[in-house]
Amino acid sequence: MYVAMLMEAQGSPISNWGTKEWTEYSTESFAWRISQFMHGEQGALLATAKIVETVPWIDAKYYAATQVVDEARHVEVFARYLQEKIPSEYPINHHLQDLLDDIISDSRWDITYLGMQIMVEGLALAAFGSMHRLTEEPLLKTLLRYIMSDEARHVAFGVVSLQEYYQELTTSEILERQEFAHDAAERMQGRFLQQEVWDRLGVDVREMSKIFLQQDPSENIFQQMLFSKIVPNCKKLGLLDAGDGYLRKAFAGMGVIQYEDFVSTDEEYGSLDEVAKDRALD
Repeated sequence: MYVAMLMEAQGSPISNWGTKEWTEYSTESFAWRISQFMHGEQGALLATAKIVETVPWIDAKYYAATQVVDEARHVEVFARYLQEKIPSEYPINHHLQDLLDDIISDSRWDITYLGMQIMVEGLALAAFGSMHRLTEEPLLKTLLRYIMSDEARHVAFGVVSLQEYYQELTTSEILERQEFAHDAAERMQGRFLQQEVWDRLGVDVREMSKIFLQQDPSENIFQQMLFSKIVPNCKKLGLLDAGDGYLRKAFAGMGVIQYEDFVSTDEEYGSLDEVAKDRALD
């Protein structure tokens, strides 16, 4: 876990933490994660409503309308879980807020698709999967499994919707999409810093951020969690190697290009959906 690396790093502000501090951190970190899940779903709800309006194909409009219902349900689930099960909540992380603002305000429908369906939903699916593996709380485990089934379908549909469209774009237009994906990835990478948690615990946020950014991405489980979803789907869209290979170079510079051949979201969807169906029949 990346916190262990932060603790062991030279000059770390948390190197002398004891049981009391770690217990408090675990509580606050959990509240922060669930809060960010809810905020991300709120953003997805707004973005998907925009897709219904702007996407040019009627079938895509129909699908996006069903996703609006999914996202509204996800917002309600996480909001109730926060209110009824968790003693504290957190505001939206500013990295996530900035990214959602850009996704929703961009006039190009495919940028909203790329930002939400591929980048944000890809992150969400990975984050939900990590939480599902780690948590022993039965209600949360069941809720996450249902939501993961929805998210896998959303990401898969995003890939299908954009693959053909991106084949028709010019080199300069593709470069704009590559730059957007790179910027989105860097912002989501920054989201893992948990600045709000460190600030609430009275830990030097700037120092913790500095130490985090010095870590090798290949040794960071959260980096793996994020990019094992996003990089393969960018490859499927042809964004990694289009033009002069800008996005491949950018991901290589971030130390995450090795995830390009990880199992992609649409291949995972079948098993997730069957689990959800089986649970519904129990």
